[in-house]
Amino acid sequence: MGYVLALLGLAIIILVHEYGHYIVAKRNGIIVERFGIGMGPTIKFGKFSAHWYRDGTEFCLCWIPIGGFCQLKGEEDDERGEGTFNSASPMAKFWVSFSGPFANFLTAFAILFIVFAFLGNPLQMQVQEVMEDYPAMEAGIQPGDMIVGVNEIQSDTWSELQPSISESAGKPLTITIMRNNDTFTTNIIPKNEDGVGMLGVILAPSTQPVGFGKSIQMSLTMMKDFFVELVRFVGKAITGNLGGVQVTGPVGIIKMAGESANASAVAFLFFVAFLSLNLGVFNLFPIPPLDGGKIVFAAYEGITKRSVNKKVELTVSTIGFMLLIGVLLIVTYKDIVGLFFS
Repeated sequence: MGYVLALLGLAIIILVHEYGHYIVAKRNGIIVERFGIGMGPTIKFGKFSAHWYRDGTEFCLCWIPIGGFCQLKGEEDDERGEGTFNSASPMAKFWVSFSGPFANFLTAFAILFIVFAFLGNPLQMQVQEVMEDYPAMEAGIQPGDMIVGVNEIQSDTWSELQPSISESAGKPLTITIMRNNDTFTTNIIPKNEDGVGMLGVILAPSTQPVGFGKSIQMSLTMMKDFFVELVRFVGKAITGNLGGVQVTGPVGIIKMAGESANASAVAFLFFVAFLSLNLGVFNLFPIPPLDGGKIVFAAYEGITKRSVNKKVELTVSTIGFMLLIGVLLIVTYKDIVGLFFS
């Protein structure tokens, strides 16, 4: 069931991406010839064919459940005239190209906001049980409490607080507790267990919804942090300084999505949100035929007031496409080998 949800989640963020292109293209008078989810031939069973027409556009579902497309008139040839991508203004081309990644950013934000506002903050741990003969019980910590501060460090993320506790075995700490939306502080000395400070609590992700404004702030902050880490990763990849970091492809992504779906609904939603954000950022790389490459061409037209030579554009896009497919095949091969032979 987890892998079915994984494929569904992947299909949704691809659908959102392509629909972003579709809606902006239509608003700018550009004809959308085909809109599809998946790759390869259209799904067919006997007389049944998974395609239909609406407003001059062919919609279809394809056999390979990875990827999608929004084929604009004139995008893959030199055709010009009313309704073609080639005859659109540079600004229209920019917005059509940017709309796909932007739709992914909005999707990521919406998912994160829903999680924080309605399901709680899974990055913040809530006390489930207080163990006997440990400092937490002596300090009056109760089930349902949330630790939101250690000394001068205040945070909604447990991973930022936990090291201060672990490294303070036998040392006095001032802990900030949130209980029923009220906060107070208490003094505690973590128990020394093999050099590690222990409070004596069993924790679980918080299920207490976060306020509307706080949810917006946390969603934007998380997206910013992820974007910064992704840029750092790309920088390391370019300089060949990835170290032990593993790059994964569609097979690995579906595997991780399936595992997150089996773990919990919140974990799955977080994974889909980050995958949507990742797809949006990746497509903004200035590499044809990605959206970022098209934005570069649109910027060139806008600055020079000259159209890009279509043969050059198609040649560069083809080379870029072949390179991307090559990388995808290599990474997918490694994923499959790791999946079946690790």
